[in-house]
Order: sequence, then C-alpha cells, then structure tokens
Amino acid sequence: MEQRTRDRYIRNIERVANVTIDEVGNGDGLEFYKEVYQEAFCNFDQTNKKYIGSYCVMIPDEIIYALGYVPLRLCGGHRIPALIGEEMVPRDACPLVKASAGFHAMKVLPMYNQCELAIIPMTCEGKRKSAEVLSDFLPIIPVPIPMSKDNRAFEETVNIVTALIKTLEYQTGNKITKRSLKKACIDIGTAQQQAYLLQQKLYSLNPQIKGSEVMFAINSSCFVHPKDWTKATKELLSLIDEKEKTAKELRRPKPRVYIAGSPISFPNFKLPLMLEDLGAQIVGDESCLSGRLMYDPVVPNDYSIVSMVRALSARYIAACTCPVFDNVEDRLCSLKTKLELSKAEGIIYHVLRGCVPYDFELAAVEEFADKHDIPLLRIETDYNIEDMEQVKIRFEAFVEMIEQRRRNR
Repeated sequence: MEQRTRDRYIRNIERVANVTIDEVGNGDGLEFYKEVYQEAFCNFDQTNKKYIGSYCVMIPDEIIYALGYVPLRLCGGHRIPALIGEEMVPRDACPLVKASAGFHAMKVLPMYNQCELAIIPMTCEGKRKSAEVLSDFLPIIPVPIPMSKDNRAFEETVNIVTALIKTLEYQTGNKITKRSLKKACIDIGTAQQQAYLLQQKLYSLNPQIKGSEVMFAINSSCFVHPKDWTKATKELLSLIDEKEKTAKELRRPKPRVYIAGSPISFPNFKLPLMLEDLGAQIVGDESCLSGRLMYDPVVPNDYSIVSMVRALSARYIAACTCPVFDNVEDRLCSLKTKLELSKAEGIIYHVLRGCVPYDFELAAVEEFADKHDIPLLRIETDYNIEDMEQVKIRFEAFVEMIEQRRRNR
C-alpha cells in the first residue's frame, strides 16, 4: 500500500471516530470509554496483544479469554471502511459486512492487523458470504448454528461449542483449563451485572444519563478487558447515583423512545444522537452491540468444563433473541418486558440497508406494537450521512406524534 493511501485511510478513520467520541463522550464520567475508543480507532501503533475475532454475539468471549487471547468484534460500524468494502462485496450488502471487510483490506488498525483468526457463525447470508471474503486476509472458522431452539437443537449447540473449543486449541496451540474458563466467566459475568444496572438507570422518569451515552459505554466493552470496564462502570454508576439524589422531577418529561432492530455500532451513532437532538429520551435498546450485548450472565451448575460449556451455549445461543431463529416469540416477549420496564412511548425500528433478517421480522414487531398500542417507526439507513435530513424529518414527526398522544390522554 502506498504511504499516501495509508495516510489518507488513517486520517479518515480517525476523523469519523473522533466526531462520535466528541458528540457522545462529553458527559460526566465517560472519560474511560472515550479513551477505549481512541485507543481502538485512533492509535495506529502496533501493540503486543493477540486477537481472535468474532463476528457475532453468539460466540462466547469467555472461550477466547480462557485461551489467553483478546476477543475482537469484527462487526464494523465505520462508514469509511464500508466504502472500501464495496469493492469486495456487493454494493447492496449489509454495511456491517462491508465495513468489516474494509477494515481488513485497509490494513491500518492494529487490532485488525494483529487478529490471528476469525470465528464466524453461519446465521445469515451476509455472514456466510463474508466468510469467503475474509478468508483472503486471515484464517476463518465457520460455526454452524441450529436455527431451532428445541432440546435437540440445544444438545447440538453444546456439541458445536465443544468442537469450536477443540478447533481453537488446535489452531492456537493453547489449552483451555477449568481455572482459565472459570475466571473468564466470572470476569465477564461481573461486567454484565454492571451493564444491567447501567441500563436500568434509563428506566427513571428523569434519567441522569442519556441513552446514547449508555449505548456508547456498553459498546466499548467490545474493545477492553471486562475487569477494567467493570471498574469504570461502577464509578459511572456512583456518579449517576449522586446526581439522582439532587435531581428534580421534570415538569414536561421528554418523549420516551425505545430502539429495536439492527445493531448500532461505534462510530455509527447518528440515529440516537439525532433523536436526542430532537428532544427524545432514549430509554433503552436491544441492539446486539449494546442492549443485548451484555444481558444475563453465564450461570453454570458447577465450574466443571462440561457444565460451563453448557451454560455458555445456553446464554450465548439458546437465549439469543436474534431474528435469524425460527421462532420470534421469545424475542417479542423480551421486547414486551423491556418496554414495560422502560415505560417507552414509542419504538424506533432500525433496519440496516441489506440486513434481511431484521427487515423480515418487522411485520411481527408491527403486529406486536399495534396490539400493545405503541407507535412504531421503521427507519432504513446505512452508515452514510446523506440521508440525515430525510431521517430527521421523520423523527421530528414521530416525536411530535408521541407528544400529541400525551396531550390527548
């Protein structure tokens, strides 16, 4: 790669990342998360870290940590690599797939350059096809995932996770021990508990933290060790607790909006930022790179390898509410619970252009929203900024409609 091209890539990646860091990360207590993103997306010096990439929340990070590696989410949310990725995958492909391929092709971010292999669940066409593209850059381990959630499928899932561990041990030359896997389960479980407490702060009638800031904090857990993330999040929660003691009841509460659908990943935070600029309060999201990223912890019957593998299979795959599975009932049940807890008054259903599973699921979510008398707005977009004015107009009308419903009640 020519030095001029490399320098241009670096400038563009850094510029877009810094814009989001500046727009979201200026709140109190967010310094740690800002530093995490700056280290991941604005530091182009090689490190001594050894990464194993994963392409979905269905791959347990505990396994990768137990091997002595750092897990890396390959789910790119950056529009500059997405443009590069269009040269390798179809233009109409999911932007997340395009950005992930583009990051590898650009060869400028250390965490991608030092990624020794990638694990890709075969859950949708985008992931299946991207496995072939990414194999030009690094070894790929494809993982078949049963699309059913019955008992037989669960036992098949346990066998698949067990086989994945054996493959990783062979590829890396490292061995997973009961002690290393237990430690990883406990470290990540502790972080998940703090993430749950952080999300709960949005359920207040006068939240002392923005929804975009919660998403910003939780998404950063993809790029830092869970023990460090837990420490910073405990400090953030203490700060919020202090603010809550002196917070006054709002005379005119903001319209409470819940975000569902396709993942919102750093630095593509244009939707939550736009909603908040228009006066909405984001009270939660169920994105697999935020609200769903760190839900219930792994709880094995005991800390034997067999029991931990079964618990990991249950938590990461059997309990996953991704729309690629056959039955959406558990997903709708989860959405109902979160809407009730958050007292949401409207749903923004986000569809990444080219993300077929979430688009197919829309009809079921619309029927659910009608049944529970909650307004829903579908927004289809990608990582570009050209459609921001159009999206803004639709958001303005949606927020006004929620306020009008309030006045009519």
